[in-house]
Amino acid sequence: MWYSTLFLRLYSEILEDDWIKNDINQGDVQQAIRYMHEVYRGNPENLSKDNYPITDYNKLAYRCAYLYKYAPIHTALVYEAVSRALTENRYIFRMFQDLVLLKKPFNICSLGSGPGTDVIGVLAALYDKLCFFPSSAKLVDIMPEWKGTFQSVIKKLRLENHSYGILSQSVNQRQFDWSFIGADLQEQLSEDLNVVIEAADLITLVKFVSAVACKKTSEMIEKIFQILKPGAMVLFIDNAAGGFQELITLSAKKHHLIPIFGPLNHELYVNETFNLEKFGYKSCYKTRVAVQLLLKIDPGHYSIGMNLSSKPYLNQTNHSQGHLLQYRYEARNVRIPIRWTEAFMPMPFDLNTPAVMSLLYTFLIICSNKEWPTFP
Repeated sequence: MWYSTLFLRLYSEILEDDWIKNDINQGDVQQAIRYMHEVYRGNPENLSKDNYPITDYNKLAYRCAYLYKYAPIHTALVYEAVSRALTENRYIFRMFQDLVLLKKPFNICSLGSGPGTDVIGVLAALYDKLCFFPSSAKLVDIMPEWKGTFQSVIKKLRLENHSYGILSQSVNQRQFDWSFIGADLQEQLSEDLNVVIEAADLITLVKFVSAVACKKTSEMIEKIFQILKPGAMVLFIDNAAGGFQELITLSAKKHHLIPIFGPLNHELYVNETFNLEKFGYKSCYKTRVAVQLLLKIDPGHYSIGMNLSSKPYLNQTNHSQGHLLQYRYEARNVRIPIRWTEAFMPMPFDLNTPAVMSLLYTFLIICSNKEWPTFP
């Protein structure tokens, strides 16, 4: 697990920097760890409560406690989930390739982002399995002080004398930009936040639903799923216990999201690299989680009730490969002539591959007298 060492070193260095600069009291960090340990337990009763316990991550001691105890394993969980989805389901791999080839940048929106562990895990997996491409991240959290922590993470990864390999390359200034939005997702969403969610190619909900579990949580999830555009994906990882997987599945069905990886129920993840002790407590190195990668579909184009988690390709209900190519390129403001679409229909081989689509797109740009496409 090459990535485990990198994740651990990254967050350990951020923690050490904060410790040196601010002279943090060890007792405060220990108290924060004890509190988080209680709050992070999955409890089905939480979803019936009026409010949820708020961990004050605006306090430095709590942020340090999280960086030590949970940040490495949460990042690794995301890396593992995305990597498995890409390697175990060829359709997902091809779909991500399409996004890389035909969309610039790849938009990630991390809800309940904390210090950006979701974003780092996603980028590490995509860059490891695919290639280097422009990406943009929007971090959304109720605690504004997390912005400074993620800023420190990016700064550390971009230092010339700190080689983090693929992690450093994935946040290269020329290919990656990010912004932070302070918001309470349980309340009315601002217009700006609606725009961000609607533009996202991937939404991450990692250890977030359990952290804000209360009566309003179901409404919050449905609101998010409703805003998502067709073709957007949702990565959900949370406690196996507590009913959070069931809540996500129910909301997904209502708003036309189908599983393309998972659901994995009570999945045990163990990473001995994180089996360390500091502040009188062990860091989290094993956890049992529920995992799903969901895709929002347009019910007019695809069958409702599909599950692609075990299928290599999407089974279009009404579209031949010619029509599918036309549908994709129109999203790029490039119109395929009808006679070309008709010519593609009977082709005995699959035109819907990243290489072919990239060549066709370039050719269509030239034929349409449009600007020559630029690539990173």
